[in-house]
Amino acid sequence: MLRVFGPARLEDGDDDHQGRPSRRQRQLLAALAARPGQVVPVGTLADWMWGDQGPADPGAAIQTLVHRARRSLSPPTSIETSGAGYRLVAPTEGLDVLLFEEQVRAARDVEPQKTLVLLTAALGLWQGEPYADLDHVDLVAERGRLLALADEARTGLVQANLRLGRHHETVALAEEFLSRRPHDESVLAALMTGLYATGQQVAALSRFAVHREQLADELGLDPSQGLRDLEESILRHELVVTGSTQPPGSTRNGVPHPDSPATQRIRFCRSRDGTRLAYATSGDGPPLVKAATWLTHLTHDWDSPVWHHWLAGLSATHTLLRYDERGCGLSEWDVADISFEAWVDDLETVVDAEELETFPLLGLSQGAAVSIAYAARHPERVSVLLLYGGYARGRTLRAVTEEDRREASLHLELARVGWGRDDPAFRQVFTSQIIPDGTQELWASFNALQARTCSPENAVRFMEAFGTIDVVDAATRVSCPTLVMHSQEEVRQPVEVGLELAALIPGSRFVPLPSRNHLLTADERAWGLFLEHARAFLAEHLG
Repeated sequence: MLRVFGPARLEDGDDDHQGRPSRRQRQLLAALAARPGQVVPVGTLADWMWGDQGPADPGAAIQTLVHRARRSLSPPTSIETSGAGYRLVAPTEGLDVLLFEEQVRAARDVEPQKTLVLLTAALGLWQGEPYADLDHVDLVAERGRLLALADEARTGLVQANLRLGRHHETVALAEEFLSRRPHDESVLAALMTGLYATGQQVAALSRFAVHREQLADELGLDPSQGLRDLEESILRHELVVTGSTQPPGSTRNGVPHPDSPATQRIRFCRSRDGTRLAYATSGDGPPLVKAATWLTHLTHDWDSPVWHHWLAGLSATHTLLRYDERGCGLSEWDVADISFEAWVDDLETVVDAEELETFPLLGLSQGAAVSIAYAARHPERVSVLLLYGGYARGRTLRAVTEEDRREASLHLELARVGWGRDDPAFRQVFTSQIIPDGTQELWASFNALQARTCSPENAVRFMEAFGTIDVVDAATRVSCPTLVMHSQEEVRQPVEVGLELAALIPGSRFVPLPSRNHLLTADERAWGLFLEHARAFLAEHLG
């Protein structure tokens, strides 16, 4: 196995006699392992290894290093020459980084005992900083992504031990994690539960008191409602911690569980023009605001296979604040103004109602444009911008050919004619563009969601407003760290519009995802990658 957690080395089973390559060989192996299966150009390798201090002929030097490295690799791991670069070909079990990622991902959807085995094995591979032999800015994002995965593995291990009733192990693991990330409330909840389960009620309450004081002093915040509820149940000796099943509610084994809609808190506020807006918070941790998109419903989305994994995934590490757009869901349907400016004002209304000062902001689809406009208007409030499936110019403005204009008009006419009909055939046109690779069950669910969340009249008004969105100028004035993600083969909003958006925002980072879907589905690889990149980017810029 090639190991690049820590200094690069080669191991063959229990024998690591081949594992003492020279410093330059270690750098070469680490550089190729940072892009497994991809061609790394010679120029990139030279830059990563030597910077401005390279040899007179870096190509020849790298060729020599590759020749030596090939002799030490055991099949099926190999280094291939491809054009003006080299590619590391390795099976999952032949490269520690690949095996680590596979084990962390596999642990997400299995029973606690299997989670315990997988995550223990994954963390056993973590024997030092990834790509420790290289010091180059190009690897910062990749290191950040792996660090976020390691944190996911550690928190998952804490929760697995708790659900298995291994309370002493839970306490030890949680204490170690909180020594590095003291404000992680999901792990703190597990620690408090473990302490209470081992007869340490006073210690559990003391940890909550210390956390509350630190939050107030350092961030000016209060503990989440879920953590306050847990403290109350410990104080009253009402917390149930034995066994694997719990009464219905917002906790499992005493730990707030973000997958349950019982953790959701719905409130209402009024926009500047008096429109009633419904908003909700779910999960625990630092805030994450999601700008509204259409076709949502605060109370139905948790049960929808279209949206459930989005809500659960985003609420797992943050207190997610989201709201139904005016004209949709629980927000007021009978509204005079459905316009881009109204949407930006509504976002401002909701974050003010929740009394948020600074926060990361997530924008999906047209919500990306709303997020950009808000970030340009309030640069002091948006700490990080996460965009997926977004665009700077709407379909109408992008239509340059007669065919483009006819297609835009056709979509409007289909909405006018068929949105409200019992026959879902008309709505299926939109569904097949938004989730072209969805299952029949998912298509049926999304067809029903369209009718449930929005009236036919509002659907047409929304689509007309979407078509004229223009944040080209606003995008150039965004000053916060920005991550732009887009499906590589998307049907509804082609990847070119995502690239245009990223090019407009100064210093933004663009990440293509392997999907054709506009809304990522729970079972596709791109969804896991979306979460990994989003969490790593937040960790990189917010700690």
